[in-house]
Amino acid sequence: MSHDHATPREPRPSRRETIERNLWASPALFVLAAWVLFRLGDGTSTERLTDLAWITYAVGWVPALVMLGRSAVRRTNPGVGAAFAFTVLVLMGVLFGGNHA
Repeated sequence: MSHDHATPREPRPSRRETIERNLWASPALFVLAAWVLFRLGDGTSTERLTDLAWITYAVGWVPALVMLGRSAVRRTNPGVGAAFAFTVLVLMGVLFGGNHA
């Protein structure tokens, strides 16, 4: 007698869904990299790292804006991924601006 109870498993997300989720989450990585560069720049007298941090932060907007545009073209709801991406970008942009402008 087998007592193998089949537990309902969620289906694996498709490759497209996985890529979309990662693109929506990627601004967090750019923000983290920018934060590290700002911190390193605070310890030096050069503006180079601060400039690089701002560039890194700005590049973090690219995947979020591309995904938002893709959602608009496909006429789909961008969902919670957009809320996460833009909240992180706006919040950290305000904090970075307050500390490094």
